[in-house]
Amino acid sequence: MLDLLDVLLEVKLSSIADALLQKNSLMIYGRSGAGKSLLMNKISTYLAEKGEKVLYIFNHPSAISNISVSTERIVLLSMNSSVLAKTLILAGNAIRKGFRLVVVDEISWDFLYSLAEMRDILLWVSLLSNLAKSFSKTLVLVSDEEQASLKLASRYVDSVIRVDRSGNMISLEWNTGTKLLFKLF
Repeated sequence: MLDLLDVLLEVKLSSIADALLQKNSLMIYGRSGAGKSLLMNKISTYLAEKGEKVLYIFNHPSAISNISVSTERIVLLSMNSSVLAKTLILAGNAIRKGFRLVVVDEISWDFLYSLAEMRDILLWVSLLSNLAKSFSKTLVLVSDEEQASLKLASRYVDSVIRVDRSGNMISLEWNTGTKLLFKLF
């Protein structure tokens, strides 16, 4: 039997998941420890338990701990521009194969040392955004807060969401000005 807390948690997750799934491509960013991976883990698990196909690709230690067994996942042990490009190709294949949500956690922009590497990754982000749109799927790219790179990448996604955490509260702020504040799960 579900208690009231479980029901409220499910309502919150469903509302947040619905808001994210309305977009085809999102960049979620925030400082380390803000709750980005926790949020995407919970949403991925929630959707997978509801029968949606979800792929979670992660190269971030905090993303590994809470991921559901019902969520397909890939663990990357190192990340450089070559691995990131292959990861984005893999994400594109998952979108074409019908995955409703594909999460890449996390894209670290600081190892892209040259303009050519940055250009190539931004091209992939643009192509994946268009692919997600044409297949009516959702791609979520998770990143730390690095302003210059985020400004470039934000041009290629539908929406940018800043995640912040204060105590047991998480806030989401969309680039459209929409804000959502809720208790940590």
